[in-house]
Amino acid sequence: MDFYIIGKENKLASKVFKCAGLLDTKVRFVMPGDKINTQHSDKYVCFVESTYLRSYSLYGLEKQSIIVLQQSISFEQECDYLRKGYRGVLQTDLSPQLIIDQLQVLSGNFELLFSRAALSKIASEYINKRVEESKPISVLTRKENQIVTYLHSGLQNKEIAKELAISPATVKTHVQRILKKTGAKNRTQILSKTASL
Repeated sequence: MDFYIIGKENKLASKVFKCAGLLDTKVRFVMPGDKINTQHSDKYVCFVESTYLRSYSLYGLEKQSIIVLQQSISFEQECDYLRKGYRGVLQTDLSPQLIIDQLQVLSGNFELLFSRAALSKIASEYINKRVEESKPISVLTRKENQIVTYLHSGLQNKEIAKELAISPATVKTHVQRILKKTGAKNRTQILSKTASL
């Protein structure tokens, strides 16, 4: 595993650089703005001080290879980095031994470096979202389910109205209710959310 540590000397990155130097890994210190050549590394992690994150997104580094270095971090900031797809956060106000322990975990596996609380919160958000997406189908009325079936067949409102012997305005009202109940934004999303019918 190769470690690239991006930051300024005598700052957050230098503390991590010194700790990483004690491990059996290749460690490179990179000044902000310098290009990183990861073509010769099949496994690498980039530690980037939070103030330089934007500039390194321009160099084509994948977020899942970046560990954010920050002096201290709030729970919400940590969750935000996880939502954005970064590999982890390393708080540099930790003791050198704790930093070394976290670096050892990273060098052996593809581990995420987030607190258990942050991982639990994001997992819970994901599960709740998935439950919410699959929930609405059972709350549709019989008539709305009929209309969904016709939508899956590709029929337009006028054609559905003719099949059900109701007015196109009534079909439109039913479609609007289906949108609201399923949380869909358009007819295409209705189809994807009701595909299991």
